[in-house]
Amino acid sequence: MHILLITTYFEPDQGAASIILTRLAKKLQARGHQLTVLTTLPHYPEGRIAESYRGKLVVLEDREGMRVIQTWLWATASPRISRKLLSQVSFMLTASLRGLRIPHTDVVLIEAQPIFTNLAGVFLSRVKRTPYVLDVSDLWPDHLLSVGVVTEKHPVYRIARQMVDATYRGAAGITTLTPFLAQTIQRYIGPTDKIRVIYSGVDLTRFRPGLDTTAFRQKYDLGDARLITFIGTFGTAYDMEMMLEAAKPFVDRQDVRFVFMGRGSQNDVFQQRLAQGDLPNVRWIKWVDHAEIPCAWAASYATFWALHKHDLHRGAIATKLYEAMGSGVPVVVALEGLVADILQQSGAGIAVPFSDREGLVNAIRRLLDEPGLREQYSRAARAYAEQHFDYEKSVAAYEEVLMKAAHKS
Repeated sequence: MHILLITTYFEPDQGAASIILTRLAKKLQARGHQLTVLTTLPHYPEGRIAESYRGKLVVLEDREGMRVIQTWLWATASPRISRKLLSQVSFMLTASLRGLRIPHTDVVLIEAQPIFTNLAGVFLSRVKRTPYVLDVSDLWPDHLLSVGVVTEKHPVYRIARQMVDATYRGAAGITTLTPFLAQTIQRYIGPTDKIRVIYSGVDLTRFRPGLDTTAFRQKYDLGDARLITFIGTFGTAYDMEMMLEAAKPFVDRQDVRFVFMGRGSQNDVFQQRLAQGDLPNVRWIKWVDHAEIPCAWAASYATFWALHKHDLHRGAIATKLYEAMGSGVPVVVALEGLVADILQQSGAGIAVPFSDREGLVNAIRRLLDEPGLREQYSRAARAYAEQHFDYEKSVAAYEEVLMKAAHKS
């Protein structure tokens, strides 16, 4: 089966989307399928095209038999929505034009977000009369509602809603990362049997307890303190101010350090809060290469995060949950919904309501003061990941959906 993957993010870009989709493409190729990838010139997370690719409109590369076609986009590091949309539109245009020259494939797998990547992929599949599968890890244009950019009555949202729903209806198959996403799509387009929920999962051989973290701790001068970590993108969904405030009650504990690894659209918010100078127990490591992430998790005593209260956030699963649980790291979150349910079912950590700073602090304190409880959560997290989040099973599920879609043509 020849698969055309269309995505905004692919290696050597960093970030969860790039890692997940690159891993999927490589695994599908290892199963005997031919992969062609249509993506952007490398630009993430710096927000500018990588030096060796600058000044080029299209770069073709053969990566161990996988053909990767990278087209220009207007890259930006700005957190402003208008600039991000302009960047996404530029890739939609260049991908659509260059994609016309790609030979016929059996099926198209489209990263459905952002919306403009979705539209480029559907356009190409229609021109080439090839069935397509949408991979939905986030809801667009719903995301614009969650960050308060538009309302449901705004003309931009209403037009985008109609366009996206049309792509859902025209898909030969839809994969979603969570049941919530599947239920929401069905609410828009009606009952359908073409949606498959596939948890992205984690490589349980790379992410596991017991890794030697000595070199990692030395490299980042982390000492012997117990690390309470946040690892990932500083996206707008996260309540960064609340997480920093949660570290404040532990300022006098020399055995504890809060470490934030990542960056994103909330860099300024984060930097301004740290500049107040009353959180000496907080470290900011602006970026950790993906090769080091397993050690980052293994060095974590526990991990935590808080999301702003919004219905969309109730049904989301961050990639960090899979990696933390695979690594046997207890999870403490301030949110409600699917992740909270998973933590309760698995016994892998503690969930408190949205905006409950005191509850978040108390949960972290419990883990620090009750080592036996921490070990209990650690064992439960790894056991649950082994049973439910093995990414080899995820790849097999994607393969089944793609083959079914290809055979419909």
